[in-house]
Amino acid sequence: MVIVRNWRAVRPTIAHESGLDWRLLSMKGARTDGDIDVEVEPEYQCLSSITYVSLARLQPSLSYESHSHKDHEEVYYIISGKGSIKIGNDAAKFRDGDVIHIPEKTLHSITNDGDEMVEFIAFGGLTERVNNRNE
Repeated sequence: MVIVRNWRAVRPTIAHESGLDWRLLSMKGARTDGDIDVEVEPEYQCLSSITYVSLARLQPSLSYESHSHKDHEEVYYIISGKGSIKIGNDAAKFRDGDVIHIPEKTLHSITNDGDEMVEFIAFGGLTERVNNRNE
């Protein structure tokens, strides 16, 4: 079966009190630590090692609340816009075309300090099961 989903067919959710999130695909039954409250239709719960793929947007001058995930890492791919991100005690500027890795169990927050909407794809990768297998 081929699974194709367009973000325009998905109702957005408010993410971390300030961003918009279109949850496109997810892992079946996955509810990860620090995740947003969103339902994904069963036919789009098709992932087995990536917990979710989301299109996210953040308006100018807004930030995601600082948060962490104890059971998964994240990767952000910046489609458009620019801003800054704080991961743990480190901060960096980003712009379109950048990819950002956020380790599990690490406080992080993304800020749009530009004049345009920041648009990015967020990927969540479950680490808890992987870590438990290696112990």
